[in-house]
Amino acid sequence: MPLQYSGVIAEHNAVRTSAGIFDVSHLGKLRVGGDTAARALQRTLTTDVERLDPGRAAYALALHDDGGCIDDLFCYRMGPDDWIVVPNAANNHAVSESLEACGADVVDEWDRWAIIAIQGPDSFDVFRRSWPSSEAPGLALHSWCSLDVDGHTGFVARTGYTGERGFELYAPAEAAGGAWACLMDCGATPVGLGARDTLRLEMGYPLYGHELARTVNPLEANLGWALAWATPFRGKEALTAVKERGPARRLFGIACRTRGVPRQGHAVLADGEPLGEVTSGNFSPTSGRGIALAYAPSDRVPSPGRAVEVVARSRRLEGDTLNPPFIER
Repeated sequence: MPLQYSGVIAEHNAVRTSAGIFDVSHLGKLRVGGDTAARALQRTLTTDVERLDPGRAAYALALHDDGGCIDDLFCYRMGPDDWIVVPNAANNHAVSESLEACGADVVDEWDRWAIIAIQGPDSFDVFRRSWPSSEAPGLALHSWCSLDVDGHTGFVARTGYTGERGFELYAPAEAAGGAWACLMDCGATPVGLGARDTLRLEMGYPLYGHELARTVNPLEANLGWALAWATPFRGKEALTAVKERGPARRLFGIACRTRGVPRQGHAVLADGEPLGEVTSGNFSPTSGRGIALAYAPSDRVPSPGRAVEVVARSRRLEGDTLNPPFIER
């Protein structure tokens, strides 16, 4: 996946105003099946996988026993005893190990599938022109259906990482090039990794290695909504204790008022005193300003609208705190 094709801002704006396509085939693809699959997934992931009907998907976390994040991912139920788990590329092995430790039979299907994300307000029109007979435009969010991709059986899901409506197409590897070309012919703009990051940041979506890490738990990252407390997920006992006493730190957003771009690792000040540190920062093409996510101790997380400063090398960028997202969608 290249950093850019024609330019980060142009590609970002294409997704916000029309339709863009991303080659995200680097993501992991783990097949989990058999009699032990449901029980192992229920233990490994924070979502209630047994309540997912075939044809549905869910966002979830895989955790260590102490509640720290192994990864965040999507889980697709393909059949009664058949799931596909899609972790971040760098964490594919760690998620596979965690599943196997919980009794799962895991098959790595990384090279079987290409994944093309089709995102933007015009994504439905582009998809209809590409596959006129598909039922995908009628799917509910976080649902999927089978799709004939040039004579090969794939599937398409109403999922994504941009805050826009759209799909993620799982195409058999041998049919992926043709699917990509078809989508471009039908009006989609190719989009690289640079715009993928600015798009997700505008929505306040966490990224592993930035907002999520081995040393970060979901309650600190404002992901408590992704925890199915009634299930026996790994790390539940530790997170129950965190929930009772409150997380040590919390994630919040910053929108800059002065010109400049905050970056990961930049210090955040409140009233001239150290407050926290930026985990992700970039220029927001939609709002035309610098934006950032940052952590601070829970008892010091500022209320929305509080003035703060980001120390960007020798400059101090003035900004205001907010609860993401940074734009209205």
